[in-house]
Amino acid sequence: MKKESEERKEDVAMYDSSYFSDSNGSVDPATGAAGAAFVSGQTTKQWRLTDGASCLQAELVAIRGALHHALESHSPHVIIHTDSKSSIQALRDTQPQDNIHLLTSTLLLAQRLAARGCEITLNWVPSHVGLSGNEAADRAAKSAAALPSPITAVLPSFSQSLLKIKSASHALSRQQHEATVALSSPSASWYAAATAYHPLPQDPSIAPHVRDRLHSLRLGFPCCEEIRQGAVDITCDHCQVTSPFALQHYLLKCEATSHLRERLPPHPQPGHPGAAAAAAAVIRSVPLATRTSTVRE
Repeated sequence: MKKESEERKEDVAMYDSSYFSDSNGSVDPATGAAGAAFVSGQTTKQWRLTDGASCLQAELVAIRGALHHALESHSPHVIIHTDSKSSIQALRDTQPQDNIHLLTSTLLLAQRLAARGCEITLNWVPSHVGLSGNEAADRAAKSAAALPSPITAVLPSFSQSLLKIKSASHALSRQQHEATVALSSPSASWYAAATAYHPLPQDPSIAPHVRDRLHSLRLGFPCCEEIRQGAVDITCDHCQVTSPFALQHYLLKCEATSHLRERLPPHPQPGHPGAAAAAAAVIRSVPLATRTSTVRE
């Protein structure tokens, strides 16, 4: 397919068969309903898609429908105007990794048209700038999304399937973890209090060894001496105070981390009731940048 840049309104009628395809704004995030449509002269075709279809998938359905219509109308030259740059890029990709069925079925129609000597042009146009064909296609796509039931099946993309798997996995993990917290697990209670189940942001500027230590704080890992020997008095490397609760001391009483507690109420002594929850709350309340610089230093 040949791609052209944006063209002026008066140039649109130069081609034997001109189509405006659209799906932009026709995917309802609340219900998942999706619609696609194309407009060509007095012809309008629209499809209500499988719930959960993406805007890219809906746009590809509209383009595929326009190509199928062009194949039946025996046009020598076809131009498809779309306001979706992502669909144009997807059709130009020589090694697509997603939406394979939609892309291959669309390209197959293009090949059949090309074999008949038909020239096909994909033309990007900006949306909502007064192009009557684009506005008509937009209205038709939104109308299609409001149809009572889907009439065209769209297979879930790989990225959509992966997202659903991750979401289900996270939900199950959260349920299991909350059940462990209810059983008064110290480590599970620490993690819930320290993180509120929010993931550690992906920041490439944080060195791997610093990120590992941030994770250790979020998980409430004891230091090596505690793992090897159990409850034992440990001397803090920063302030030389000895305590059998090294992590609680580091977060609640150590002079080296006093800046983490400046705006927080007084905390109980390490080992006292509520000290573990208070130490975990310090981690949750301190901004990531502050935690990172403290761990790094």
